[in-house]
Amino acid sequence: MNVGLIAIIAVLLVLILGSIAVRIQEARSRRLTEPLQTMTRMFGVLLLLGLVSRAMDALDGYGFLSRVLCANYPSVGSYGSYSPIHKIGVTGRPGVTVSINGTLQTCASHPTAGQRTLVVLTQLPQTLVWAAVLLLLWQLLRTASQTGPFTAQLAAGMRRLGWLIIVGTVAAAAVRGFAADQLVNSMLKDWSNYDDVFSAPMGALFPIPALAGAALLTFARIIGAGAVMDDEIKATV
Repeated sequence: MNVGLIAIIAVLLVLILGSIAVRIQEARSRRLTEPLQTMTRMFGVLLLLGLVSRAMDALDGYGFLSRVLCANYPSVGSYGSYSPIHKIGVTGRPGVTVSINGTLQTCASHPTAGQRTLVVLTQLPQTLVWAAVLLLLWQLLRTASQTGPFTAQLAAGMRRLGWLIIVGTVAAAAVRGFAADQLVNSMLKDWSNYDDVFSAPMGALFPIPALAGAALLTFARIIGAGAVMDDEIKATV
């Protein structure tokens, strides 16, 4: 057999075996981060599909580009269902209809650019926080696959993710609450209420985001301590 042909076959075998070894290593690393890695991919795809759906709705004249924009103020429900509007002194601005059925609903027939912007601010912050959480989570899983479960890099990534969940949840809820209140305020005469700016962040933070963020910060400290101990053991060997 030709020596050149033998060399080519040998090189191909080395490449094939090397590729198989890499696949095996990747499979082992993937098992380390499952099922969270698959769930992260799934939620990432769902987030992208949701963004595409909202973009298509906006192009069709729905969402923040709708011809009529409506806003609800839930706390007015304490006045009772079907309460007369004049009883609580609520008057809509020109082009705004007001109704009460457990909650106060205002609808602007000719919304301004500012009101459309406020509608975007009631939805965008939470979406951005979710996207950032998924991105940091994906980076965290890659770090765990590449460096192992007990490293300073992994601890730092968990710390960043924990603070993002806590701070991001509060900030997004505050922005959403302010935008929602301001939207209602812009549609009513002599009405100024910003209760959601203070109540919405606490309602959004507790209990799940607060527990998830605290758990990540705690495990980050545990993993960081484990990484230091591992380095000390390696240094003494």
